[in-house]
Amino acid sequence: MIVPTDYRVIPTTELELNKNEVFARLKTARNADISLDFECVAELEKNILCKYSAVRTPVEFFDGNRLNCGFGEVKSENLCKNLMGCREVFVFAVTLGIGVDRFLNKLALTSPANHFIADAFASAYAETAADKAEKIMKGSLKCRPRFSPGYGDLDLSCQKNVLEFVNAQRLLGISLNKSLLMSPTKTITAIVGIENE
Repeated sequence: MIVPTDYRVIPTTELELNKNEVFARLKTARNADISLDFECVAELEKNILCKYSAVRTPVEFFDGNRLNCGFGEVKSENLCKNLMGCREVFVFAVTLGIGVDRFLNKLALTSPANHFIADAFASAYAETAADKAEKIMKGSLKCRPRFSPGYGDLDLSCQKNVLEFVNAQRLLGISLNKSLLMSPTKTITAIVGIENE
């Protein structure tokens, strides 16, 4: 039985940035001696409205590396390996909100340098948001690493079904264009296997 959708707002103050993620996004060495106190990042943080939506659901495995995680049947050897032995999964989407896109679009027109910095931080914040959402969902459960549409051999085309499954448009304001790109852009969807007790 599907557990009702879990929907929450995550305060920006609860998003603890991984500095290594920031340095990777800035294309800077991890031991770089630079200040991360940028004015544009302070403005970025004011525009974040982090929300996530998740469903806990059974997973079914079929022959030929096919499986169903609640949002429809997909074929993926990589995802099957990741979830092997799991009976349930979390399917979720997390976003920083459309305000971040608007802020980044404005910076792209006014300051390419600040846009590069803010965009790097926003991407790092999106990863942090996914980590935080996972932590809330999992509680004390032991889970597998998250697996996103488009990763490995999991076709990006399943993104539409994932978003519909977690009610992402209504709850999170996430839409998908014909190229399967999500808006807001700083959005992550994923499947997390729950290990059997």
